[in-house]
Amino acid sequence: MSESLRFERPPVQEVTLAFLCQPMGRLQTLDLAPLRVEWRAEYPQLQEVAPTAPWNPADRESVEFVRAGLSWPMGLCSFSTESGDKKIRFQQDRFLLSWSFGEGVQEYPGFEALKEELLDNFTQFSKLVHDATDAYPNVQRVDVQYVNLLQGVSAHDCMAGILNGWSSGSTFPFRKPDYSGFRVHYKESELNSDIAVLVGVDSMVGESSPGNFAESSTITLDAEAAVGNQTNYLQMLDSAHDVLTAAFLEVTSEDMREGWGELS
Repeated sequence: MSESLRFERPPVQEVTLAFLCQPMGRLQTLDLAPLRVEWRAEYPQLQEVAPTAPWNPADRESVEFVRAGLSWPMGLCSFSTESGDKKIRFQQDRFLLSWSFGEGVQEYPGFEALKEELLDNFTQFSKLVHDATDAYPNVQRVDVQYVNLLQGVSAHDCMAGILNGWSSGSTFPFRKPDYSGFRVHYKESELNSDIAVLVGVDSMVGESSPGNFAESSTITLDAEAAVGNQTNYLQMLDSAHDVLTAAFLEVTSEDMREGWGELS
């Protein structure tokens, strides 16, 4: 997870680093067209879809209809690699970099490498935003999310293990469910009162043979932090990652981490 917590076989399935910004209402997709040229070699796949809902609840209280003569809302633009292992997404209020483990992807690059790439791409994005709107993006929140795959561990047993601290006999006490889901949200983490943490466990069913379903599950860890007027958003991204790493240690067992080849 962090550079001080490394594994020979990390369970990481997907990572997303995000900057959430003050909505840039004047920004349009065509303003960012040069990125298609700059990123074509590494991110050749391009898609534009309807924008996601605003991240700020205050932005959802009113409904505005698009009238004739007004600019159409900017869509969610997605640039991805040929293999689909990395993806950049942005719209008028956010900028995200995602990495996922897939076919042909053998090694997690690490948080520092992804953060550096996020910053490089966000710098290019910010320059074009400034050229178009005379203002740079105002980052108000940062978010770090990890999805970790637990092979051979059911979601209900994982939930039981987390709830009793992975003591011996950490098994679900009832009949085997078809699906299990578990969510815990902390508005303030113990390490940093400005960072909220979400822990989620879900069943991940993969059919290994007809009628025979292999049990596995995912643990999703999400740390989100507000960026104050006196705060550097990159520092908050690091802090969010530190909090997420601490949460990872709390919800996994020593046997799990040993099986993943934890490096000191």
